[in-house]
Amino acid sequence: MQTTYRLKAQEISMAFLKSLKTMFAGQEVEITVKSVDNPQKKSDSPVNNNLLQMIKDNRKAAPVISPDVDIRALIDDSHNPVGGE
Repeated sequence: MQTTYRLKAQEISMAFLKSLKTMFAGQEVEITVKSVDNPQKKSDSPVNNNLLQMIKDNRKAAPVISPDVDIRALIDDSHNPVGGE
């Protein structure tokens, strides 16, 4: 079993550790602690900005489908063409 917790260092308490001991009672466990980057810092990266711009561009270029169109029928037709390919 694997469980991931994401919390601030000051939130680690004896109660938290006791709950871990209860959850994994009788098992050998491995505990890895790593620092998590601030999400606000990541959002300023050029890679993230480029990705956000690509998403915006795709939304602008996305086809508009009428609510009257049966999407399921379109998908079925694309997988089972009438010509029997």
